[in-house]
Amino acid sequence: MKSILTIPALLLLSAVCSCGGNNHESTPAEDTISAAPTLSPEEQRLKDSLDSIAALPPSVLRTDVTTVEQADSFMRQSGFWAEYSQGVIDTIARQNIDYANRLLHNSEPYFIVVDKQRMMVVLYDKYGRPARGYRMACSSQFGAKHAKRDNRTPEGYFTAEGIYDSTEWLFTDDDGNTSEKRGQFGPRFIRIKGAPMIGIHGTCAPWSRGHRSSHGCIRLHNAHILELITLATKGMPIIISPSDRDQRVNRQEGYTRITQLHLPKVEESPIDENFPGLKEYEEREKLIQHRKDSIAAVERRREELAREREELAREREEQLAREQEEALGQPDAAMEVSEESDSI
Repeated sequence: MKSILTIPALLLLSAVCSCGGNNHESTPAEDTISAAPTLSPEEQRLKDSLDSIAALPPSVLRTDVTTVEQADSFMRQSGFWAEYSQGVIDTIARQNIDYANRLLHNSEPYFIVVDKQRMMVVLYDKYGRPARGYRMACSSQFGAKHAKRDNRTPEGYFTAEGIYDSTEWLFTDDDGNTSEKRGQFGPRFIRIKGAPMIGIHGTCAPWSRGHRSSHGCIRLHNAHILELITLATKGMPIIISPSDRDQRVNRQEGYTRITQLHLPKVEESPIDENFPGLKEYEEREKLIQHRKDSIAAVERRREELAREREELAREREEQLAREQEEALGQPDAAMEVSEESDSI
């Protein structure tokens, strides 16, 4: 079969070479070889990560599994049982077979579980082995998101819609009110598909991590979001699991089919203050804030000078009014003096 496929391939290659050869007749030989483009540290990390996964043979599920036994059978027969046996997909299958089925269909290198009980964002490789753990902040309101303005963090199975540079973003609430405070989304934003306006992003308030303090988004330390985006990809699964208190609210509101995952604890990954791009982002934000403060100081001084000018103008007007009154009163005084002289 391979020899049959090789002949058309050779013919196609020959045709392409003969058709395109004339385009390079005047190009010097040394110019036909170009150096490989230099990758940024962020791009290199992503390339290395994807290459390590791509080097393995495909192990994506081609048909649906509807039982724990079917999921277990696929993982054992996939040729990657050694990897799957170290992961959490079998544990997830016992708690929500639909989640496991989707994860076994996942062709992305990683998936994310947002654990609202432990306040952690955990990155797993495609076999369910933990790769990173990030302490997070999420909504101050409990229960799954169901409506605009409820300021809740959604729960369930989602995917990453895209990764965006959020450096210049300003927070705007559901009523259209925009805050002028910079940095509330940090340097990057992973938008969650199926959850409008919600994402995983950095923060200007790293002390809020570990607390229920956001309007619905998931906040990470800026060093962690910069690291996460070197591993995250568009389309990767994102599972958001409720906490005990979220589940109580869900049941009270009649939502009884939201799964709370119970997975092994993953420790927080170290915060690398020297992570590529972090210092540059922080310095840029400081510079912009300094400029804003300087502009604000100039505006305040202008307002002070304007008030001082108005005060001086008022004082001049009052002085002129007094002088005019005094000038008008002088003839009367002179007339009185004249009358006194006449009487003498």
